[in-house]
Amino acid sequence: MIEKRSYALSATMVVSWLVVVMGRYLLWLEYYGRIIEHLTLGAAFIVALLSTWEWAKRLERRRRDTRGRLAIGAVVGLCAAVVLLPWNGVFGRTWFAVHHGKFTALAQLAEEMKLPTDTPSGGWVDLPAEFDLLPFDHLHTQDVSIETYPGRVLMMDLSDEEVSENMFLYIYGRPDAARTSPCDLTETTFDDFYECTRLGDGWWWMARKPNYPNVNHAAGGAAQRGVRWGFGGPRPPKVTA
Repeated sequence: MIEKRSYALSATMVVSWLVVVMGRYLLWLEYYGRIIEHLTLGAAFIVALLSTWEWAKRLERRRRDTRGRLAIGAVVGLCAAVVLLPWNGVFGRTWFAVHHGKFTALAQLAEEMKLPTDTPSGGWVDLPAEFDLLPFDHLHTQDVSIETYPGRVLMMDLSDEEVSENMFLYIYGRPDAARTSPCDLTETTFDDFYECTRLGDGWWWMARKPNYPNVNHAAGGAAQRGVRWGFGGPRPPKVTA
């Protein structure tokens, strides 16, 4: 009976931490203030902590040796890593790596100007169905030229807010495109709103700064300095179609 309870406790601990990890990794579960998802993840986190604490106490009572303490230390370290890892960046890098072929194919279509446009005047793009997975089926994709700079940018928003929480961005049409960071384009407002992480092949992972919406004030009122407004609200980069 005691052994069955021990197995049940271990299973509860593992499953609850898997739910927490999955919830932290799948960023869109934290978009839009989803109450049910937040409550589910919060409950799973509490269960994970309590079950881990109980598991550690039982192991300590059963095995008072170095191996038992090392096992407890390893589990506590893994739990801390789950909590402290920068999951936003982890997702951006791994999603790009897993779907690298699709990102490459989409970039090629953009460079060949073969992406179907929804509203050409605003640069809005209708992604072909095979690419819907990349931005989680969101339709907010824009392909525009950069004001005062050579080249173009392809932007895939991942949330419906006026300044998307995250986006995949591709720079092309300029000789140094693969080396150019959106945050270094000083005449745009990417750096005001986002932290830019290089993914490779001209693609970037854009994570909205933690101090948004106060970032508008820190940026000297970027919204009043020509930030482009587009479908669904204002767009962060200063661009022209």
